[in-house]
This record gives sequence, structure tokens and C-alpha cells, in this order.
Amino acid sequence: MKEYEFGWEKIKAFESKKDSFIIDKRWPTINLKLTPEQEKKRFGTTGVEMAQRVYLAKHWDGTQMRMFVFIKIERAAGVRNIYGWRAEKNPLMPREYLDPAYPEEKKEGGDWKLLMHFTYPSDIRGAGYVIHSYNNKKKDQDTWVWFPNLRKVRRVTPSAGGDSLAGTYKSFAEGFLRRIPDEVHQIIGETKAYAFCPVPYYESLSVLEKCGPLTSEYMRTCNSFLLPRECWVIRSLSVRGGYCDYYHTRVWLADKEWGYGPIIEEMYNKDGRLVHTHIWPWTRISSYDGQVVGRWCFFAEDLNFEERGFSHWAAPQTNFGYENPDEWFTLRELTRSVPTIDIPYMAVLPPKNLLPIEDLFPGKELQDAYKKHFPERLTSFPDAESVVGLEED
Repeated sequence: MKEYEFGWEKIKAFESKKDSFIIDKRWPTINLKLTPEQEKKRFGTTGVEMAQRVYLAKHWDGTQMRMFVFIKIERAAGVRNIYGWRAEKNPLMPREYLDPAYPEEKKEGGDWKLLMHFTYPSDIRGAGYVIHSYNNKKKDQDTWVWFPNLRKVRRVTPSAGGDSLAGTYKSFAEGFLRRIPDEVHQIIGETKAYAFCPVPYYESLSVLEKCGPLTSEYMRTCNSFLLPRECWVIRSLSVRGGYCDYYHTRVWLADKEWGYGPIIEEMYNKDGRLVHTHIWPWTRISSYDGQVVGRWCFFAEDLNFEERGFSHWAAPQTNFGYENPDEWFTLRELTRSVPTIDIPYMAVLPPKNLLPIEDLFPGKELQDAYKKHFPERLTSFPDAESVVGLEED
């Protein structure tokens, strides 16, 4: 990940190495077989335990979130840019629900709610969707889409795990739906990966303003910040009938110390050939209510080797710890067509209390890396509309 290639450069770099797509060449320990007791004795933890830690970190259990996200999708046929506002509610989940043996039908209550308003490009401006997802994943999500040109709301068939998320090379399973029992997990080794970005909230906005969203300069700058972390290598075999049965094997990395992940995940078909991969560096920021929050970093990349394309994500305007009203996650709110980029009431508010850098980045190595790029800490920045700074072509 330290290589600064991205997009087509990275796809071509993979294609130039004949063993890049073969699972047992990339991961020599892929066929390691251990009982849970042997796995625990050898590594001190298990793949299931890491999957549980990652699930709670990635779903921001008990947290509410707001985001302004930029998405770039590139295929041989051309490029598409999308952006918009997103809000989420993630209630606390009973920890027993993370047990793969816990019966799905006994799980009760809501898992998460999502509202998305698209503001660009013009052909989808004002469109949006709202999703209510339940702890019992055998129960269909409630998913509604708003088409402003038709002045119609349509309830749609719930997404399958392999369905594309907003037309990108990320799937709904990878973004939201994957459950721990959808796969059988085991640690197969350990490695180091350039996986952590010591750049907090205001500083990430300064990078966006300087480079522009998802430009070559933006991607290279973000990659240059990354630091190595000790990671577990985990093999997850998909379970037939689950949300992940559109691939056979997933190999992914999780931060040993913090349980952040997946940092890198690779999906392979039943023949052991690499189909697509996702890169999710992580960071730690001061939330709106003054807490340390681990989150996937303000940029991410997906590569698809079958379709030969990629998608990039930039979301430095993201924070947690708000009170997102329940009425946001209703059909009435969904049908409020939003014709402009700026949606003031959904603003991503900056932290009320900036935590010390020592709390965000414990350890001299992380602190020195931060100070190398930002000798003086930023404590304020222009408002969201100024930072977005987009021209509508």
C-alpha cells in the first residue's frame, strides 16, 4: 500500500505480475487448518474474535454519523463523479448478537438507519434513499428510493450482498450488510501494512481544499501519509446463502491493537483467482461530542479485475456523536427534494472539543509522523460549503 500508484496504475501493476491473481501464490498459508483452540494458542486470538472487533468498529456501534462523500467511478468507457450527503443512526447492539451461533430469528430491534441525498451530478440531483436495517438479517431491509423528476417514492427490493453500492465497485455486503455468520473466519498469519493515517479532522479538510477531491494530487498526498501497522491476516470462507456468497474466499487485514479493519480485503472466486480488492486505511478523530472515534480514513479505493475498473472515495467531511433526529429517516424527509450542494441542516459539524494529539495518536512514532506533515495543529477551518468548493459542470 505504500506504493503511490492508484487506479489504472495499480491495476496495470497487478496485471504485470503473473502470480498477482492466484490466492496460494499471494497468501502461502491460505490452506492452514486450525481448530479454534489451536488458533487461540498460536495467535492469542481468533478470526471470529477479530471479526467481532472489526464489526463493532466499522459499524460505529451506538454512534450517529454525518458525512459529505465524493465518489469517482472509472471504467474503460469513461468516468462518473457522484457526491452527496449521508446520515446514519447505529443503535447499541446486544453483544450476544455477534455470536455466530446465536439464532438469527431471536435477534430483535433495529441495526441501523441510513439517509442519503445525492447532490451531483445533475441527472440524479435531489434523488435519495432511506434504509431501515434490522438485527435479524433474515428480515428484509425496508428500502425506499425518491425520484424527484417523477415526484415518486418507490419501495425497492432489498439489496443482495453483491449488488453495487451507488454504482461503485463496492458492494452492499462490503458497505453494510455483511454479518459474522456469513463467513467462516480463521487467522492464517500476520503482517505489516501501511494502514494508518495520522491526519485528524481539520487537517483532512485542508488536504481536500489544497488538492481538490479525488485528483491525482489528492490520492498521492493521502497515500504519502500512511504508516505501517501490525496486522492479522484473516481468511474468511463465504457461507452459501449468506450475504457474501457472491465470492468464495476473502483475505483481509485487521489492526492488531485497535481492531480496525478491514484495512485491505481481497475477494477470490472458487478457482482461487482474485476478483476485486478494497483498500480502507484508518485514522482516529475527535468526534463532535469530544470522543475518540476510529474510522476508515478520508479516502478509500476499490479495484475490480474482472470488469477492469476502480472506484475512489473521499469523505474528510465526516464526523460522529451527533443527534440525528428520527424524523430524518422517514419518507417525509426523503421526499424533500434537495436541488443544491449545500444542505445546512445536515451539516457535518466540527468537533466541539478537540482531543489532544496524544489521545488520538498514542506513541511517539504516530505523533512525530503527524508533526512532520502538520508542524502546527489546525484548530478551525472554513465551513462545509467553502470546503466543498465545487464547480457544477
